[in-house]
Amino acid sequence: MAGSFADGFDVLTRADWEELAEAGLRGRSLASLTTTTADGIELIPVHGPDTHDSSGDPAGLPGTGDRTRGSRAAGNLAGGWDVRALVADDGPAAANATVLDELLRGSTSVLLDPKAIGIHTADDLARTLDGVHLEMTSVALLPGPSTPAVAGWLLDRWEADGVAPSDRRGVLGLDPIGVAARHGETPSWDEALALVDRCGDLPGVLPVVVDATPYADAGATDARQLGWTTAAGVEALRALVDHGLAVDEALARLSFTLSADADQFATIARMRAARRLWARVAGSSGATESSWGQVQHAMGAASDVTARDPWTNLLRGTVAAFAAGLGGADAVTVRPFDSGLGRSDEFGRRTARNTQLLLLEESSLAAVVDPAGGSWYVEHLTDRLAEAAWAHLQSVEADGGMAAALASGRISAEAEACWTDRSARLATRAEAVTGVSEFPDVDEERPSRPTAPAGPTGLLPLRRRSAAFEALRDVGEATSGTVGVLALGPLAEHTARTTFAANLYAIAGLRTTPVEASDRDLPAVVVVCGSDERYASDGAATVAAVRAAGATRIHLAGRDSVLGDEVADALRDAGVDEFVHARSDVVAVLARTLDGLGAGDPAGGPR
Repeated sequence: MAGSFADGFDVLTRADWEELAEAGLRGRSLASLTTTTADGIELIPVHGPDTHDSSGDPAGLPGTGDRTRGSRAAGNLAGGWDVRALVADDGPAAANATVLDELLRGSTSVLLDPKAIGIHTADDLARTLDGVHLEMTSVALLPGPSTPAVAGWLLDRWEADGVAPSDRRGVLGLDPIGVAARHGETPSWDEALALVDRCGDLPGVLPVVVDATPYADAGATDARQLGWTTAAGVEALRALVDHGLAVDEALARLSFTLSADADQFATIARMRAARRLWARVAGSSGATESSWGQVQHAMGAASDVTARDPWTNLLRGTVAAFAAGLGGADAVTVRPFDSGLGRSDEFGRRTARNTQLLLLEESSLAAVVDPAGGSWYVEHLTDRLAEAAWAHLQSVEADGGMAAALASGRISAEAEACWTDRSARLATRAEAVTGVSEFPDVDEERPSRPTAPAGPTGLLPLRRRSAAFEALRDVGEATSGTVGVLALGPLAEHTARTTFAANLYAIAGLRTTPVEASDRDLPAVVVVCGSDERYASDGAATVAAVRAAGATRIHLAGRDSVLGDEVADALRDAGVDEFVHARSDVVAVLARTLDGLGAGDPAGGPR
């Protein structure tokens, strides 16, 4: 009988793998590759059965247990996830054209933004949905102050069109807690509960949404997003039960909108951990196990969208949709790549839609239930994230619940602290924004789009990761100033640093030009680039000559700590104002550069 394929291969232990890995690290320990998330979760470089005990795994099978692996046994195998298109055109007529186009070309549902469209009356909604076969279409509403009124008109529309109760499908977007967080209104359940009563015999309609995106957009960490969202879900569940619904009935009226961003593994774990948290809440509330599942809508993160080099948003949107699909979301909305520029056009919407269709139809991403399951890394991250999120949920509950935590200012204060920490990572490019803080295109020609309505100004503002860099870019492009690059030594010595310098100043839209210390008309800002050895031998004399020739601000590409105190002090004495390197506070450096060029100090964003 033929032996196993593995016969003849050595059995390697973890110690063997670690020894091999450390040999490749040239003296560094494997532990040096461990990173820590903003939630304090340690991400070790090598995972295995010793880092995630799968014996008697409580996650079990999809559709069972704590629902980590999926709310339904079949996952999205039947027809893939719901491709939900965001509709935010100016006016009902334009929105109607988009709705019909989306449904014709592959979207399986539409998400209407009543504020952006301008739906102020029942007639506005009727015009938005004119020609739509409502018995065949799922309609979702984006939560907002006017959403309860629009939800009532949608219920009336179904009735007027004679759509059978069993054929009415949609999400009414009623989220008093989320609206309070994003828009600053006092949460009230009165309107929502009245509409819930009207949905009693509509099994395909989910009236109440628990929306995580206000917390994600405000900069909250993953664990806080999930903890606060679950706390908001607990509050919604209590409101429904107090209104007279049985626990199982109340759970059947709820859905969740979660943020999906370009952090692939974090998004996957976010979807899985959210289901685990909600199953625990449902089980603790006395619900039957068949009601423990969580209906999930993954929404592309608005904080991820850039207005500069908007084409890179295609990459971020694809990664977010991919991760949401792998994480088991029931519906996914990809933000058009041009949404940071204003109102998206047909091309922006088409690429957003086709991103999902390619993942579903060509990559067959929904052909496997829980494809990320069994990855020790994903399981480890899911476990740690769920634990941290549950602690935040308990803390909020101890303070009286989510509405009370919002009213007290606790949520906004914690979100602000999270954003402050993240701003520091963004400013030093420990967290990069491709096309904006890394690999900027100083010659980019941005497409033009109609202006979008101003965003909400509530307790939790939208904080875009690219905002600080885009503010720098706006100021930099308004000035004609350039940065002089003085290269020391032969090409091989300075190429890496001259390239670094050109990319650094391009972040602020500044062009660089080669200069010599002997030039008569030097730019106001000059950066000196060369090797560390060249700095030690020629740097101080060169810097002094540049200063004497008229430069008012001198940068040197390199770390002063690497050069040593003696060399660094000599360079400073000669006239170096700042050492710039890969981990410099780029926002602060470029703000001072612009000021040195007479362009002023840009406002906004991380500093």
